[in-house]
Amino acid sequence: MRRALKFIVILVVLLALAWWIGSLPGTVTAHSGSYTVETSVPAAVLLLFLAGLIVVVVLRLLGAVRRAPHGFGAWRGGRRQRLGQIATERGIVALAAGDAAGARAEAGRAAKLLGDTPLVLVLRAEAARLAGLPAEAQAAFKQLTTQPGMAFLGHRGLLRQSVAVGDHEVAQIHAEAAEAAYPGSAWLKNKRRELALARQDYPAALALTREPRHVAALATAAARSAADPRAALGFARQAVKADPALAPAVVALAESLRAADKPRAATKALLEGWKTAPHRMLAAAYFAGFGTPIERAQAAGALAAQNPGHVESELALAQTALEAKLTGEARRHAEAARALGGDQGRAAAVLAALDGAPPPAIAPAGWTCEECYSSFPGWAASCPNCHKIGTLKPGAPGTNLA
Repeated sequence: MRRALKFIVILVVLLALAWWIGSLPGTVTAHSGSYTVETSVPAAVLLLFLAGLIVVVVLRLLGAVRRAPHGFGAWRGGRRQRLGQIATERGIVALAAGDAAGARAEAGRAAKLLGDTPLVLVLRAEAARLAGLPAEAQAAFKQLTTQPGMAFLGHRGLLRQSVAVGDHEVAQIHAEAAEAAYPGSAWLKNKRRELALARQDYPAALALTREPRHVAALATAAARSAADPRAALGFARQAVKADPALAPAVVALAESLRAADKPRAATKALLEGWKTAPHRMLAAAYFAGFGTPIERAQAAGALAAQNPGHVESELALAQTALEAKLTGEARRHAEAARALGGDQGRAAAVLAALDGAPPPAIAPAGWTCEECYSSFPGWAASCPNCHKIGTLKPGAPGTNLA
């Protein structure tokens, strides 16, 4: 309704204007040499309007002709942009599908249409990496490091390539550059920790984690490898605080305390560790502080009192009693250990020694990974199979079950 009313108003105004012009009196005369043109005022106004309209149309046409090359270029550029975006999208899909040849073809097409834009460089690099062309991928990643805001992706790609060929020194350089380009990346922190582990730089790896399981394992390894006794003691204390049940950490603490001429503190640490989680490693470290068999047999009572009734406590009492020739005590505790189970044949070995029988096979202490279930005879900060940190727990040694 409002539109119809507006149209009627405009129509009325135009009709009124036309009527007013048509009613103008007088004539208009124009002379040009011997020619004379005479017309009424309304006709002259109409001719003047038509002349102005023609001028406007001509000027518009001239402007369109002048802008035609630029407009064609813009149209062509827009078309290249659209085709380049399509090629980039197809390349990304090919990467996700594992189609190396298709990804490289689309990356080349995108580069021709768009040039070496950051996204095209990423596509080229990843396509080359997927196709097994490290030199081509490296060139694209290097070029990417010069792009503002994209340096992290370039150094990330170069870092992965360096790790793949085992060049940890170059990998460390790119890790530091990537950290500077994008501080605080969780992925980069994990990768830097892996590099530190590969270099056996346990303090550096320790500085990159706060997870208690990781801290305990890495601090234990750092204490074992530290040349400075004070540093070793600090790492060992950090490890035990993170995981009081980790036997290697408790042993590292005891050894560090003994190196610092603190034997009583070392003994106390081992007793606390035994109270938390008995392990034959703790028993071996504990009895190393006593010189004679009878001293070890007497000390075994204090150790077993921290966790009475545990199979490891009974075994410690039985083995030290056997060594001190306390046969009655040795038999009593060996039978108690065998009844409890989980002695890996050690109780039977004590009884066999008492009876003069051939010793049975004893399963050595082993460590099993909680992640991949691989087993190993010795403890390490990270699983030698799956490389996860702090996953080795006491268990029977065996082979890789993954």
